Amino acid sequence: MKTFNIIQVTLLGIVIAGQCSLSSAWCREIDMTTKWNDRIALENPHKGWYHHYPDNHINKYIIREDSHLLDFPGMDHIYIRLAWAYLEPKEGQFNWNIIDSIIDKWTKKGLKISFRISCKETSTDRIEQQYATPKWVMEAGAKGDYYRRGKKVGPDGPWEPLFNDPVFLKKHENFMRAFAGRYDGKPWLRYVDVGSIGDWGEGHTSSGSQIEYDYNQRKVHVDLYCKYFRKTQIVISDDFVYCIGDLQDRQKMHRYILKQGISYRDDSPLVNGYVRGYADTYTVRSPEFFKDAYLKTPTVFELQHYSAVKSDGNWKVKEGSSLSKYAKGKDGPDFCKGALDLLHATYIGYHGDANEWLTDNPELTKELLNRCGYWFFLHQVDIPDFLRAGNTNTIQMVWENRGVAPAYHPYVLKIRLAGPDTSDFDFKAGCQKWLSDPPGTIYHESYTLRIPPGLQPGVYTLKIKLYSKEEEQDVFLALDPELLDGQNFYTIASTKISAPED
Repeated sequence: MKTFNIIQVTLLGIVIAGQCSLSSAWCREIDMTTKWNDRIALENPHKGWYHHYPDNHINKYIIREDSHLLDFPGMDHIYIRLAWAYLEPKEGQFNWNIIDSIIDKWTKKGLKISFRISCKETSTDRIEQQYATPKWVMEAGAKGDYYRRGKKVGPDGPWEPLFNDPVFLKKHENFMRAFAGRYDGKPWLRYVDVGSIGDWGEGHTSSGSQIEYDYNQRKVHVDLYCKYFRKTQIVISDDFVYCIGDLQDRQKMHRYILKQGISYRDDSPLVNGYVRGYADTYTVRSPEFFKDAYLKTPTVFELQHYSAVKSDGNWKVKEGSSLSKYAKGKDGPDFCKGALDLLHATYIGYHGDANEWLTDNPELTKELLNRCGYWFFLHQVDIPDFLRAGNTNTIQMVWENRGVAPAYHPYVLKIRLAGPDTSDFDFKAGCQKWLSDPPGTIYHESYTLRIPPGLQPGVYTLKIKLYSKEEEQDVFLALDPELLDGQNFYTIASTKISAPED
């Protein structure tokens, strides 16, 4: 390994004269840090924002104008959270169109979908809300009653099934078989939540019966989803696990969920009661669940209803609000950033009106978009000072992930040499192992190119990009857009290719 001086070269990065990490007599270190741009919103595959619609109620969070989602930076998917009763109004008769109409419209526009189907709601303004588990299940003999906050109420209240009742479980399994048979493994389906226990499908019964369900009773529901959703990522609310009273059984359930490859979502960031109880952890009650899960599966951040956060005085802090008492000078955006770090979330939802959120928070929207999931920075490219056609040559790149999670899907590194001819090379980028913990960790990756012997000699431009074959989408880096060409390759440097040796 030698040091050298560069006499003349045309680059868009900066050439550093000095020690080169390649084992080559002549090589250049191209410093890419001068071309970083961490302010632009990067719309990348397998990460980003989602919009709740419908949200527990068929008419909640309707998208008023398509542009509110299509122009939203990094909008990844629609989160459909709806009661079972809407989809199976009569036993064995399914009304799929109620969600298919949403799916068909938005997948054609490039967005993905996720689901939670609930079996208990708390409103009663529609029969499907009062009987989220369809009324015909009760009439078939499933046990349950009408509850509000631990007390039985009259038949005008919301009906809650006994979630371990055999009739309920049999009928719900029949539904799950049909539901998964229709949607499992669809290329547009990001994940499906376990929603078959508790208020709004969150795994707790705090607004209803307040009946506790133990490990064995809950495991039946987990196994039901695993039985039928074999191809799609399954996600579960941390409440589902935390509500197990026995601490040993709680940990047992947590381990079982991880073993099954299920991930977590947190429905509680900036919920007023959690501000009072968990301000020190940015309202994240169970960060240890997410710390254990995120290395292998994408986790989900669900903000409390944005309008409620504002009315509670917990966004821009108002005197007398929970944040003013417990947050030690932090405001709502600070809590979002802190919660995102602890949840290691790949998908984030503002839980409200898209246009209202984006109008209020344009810069925060871009910041959280970039930090959720992966966020790749290219530090340096080491390239031989010249390449020879017909020879094998190695290029090394130094990478950093400043996102809160890894990439869970393999991406291709495409290297292009463009000059008198064009030659393309595809590599496994290696990015699934790039983590940001501890912060500042960098990764050295080597990529070996065999230059085609017939490539015309001359001056070539080295270009690169990351690409998702699965999504057929480019993966953008935290580099200035001025480096991009018309095919989204980043221009790195010029190099000379000489003719093959005789």
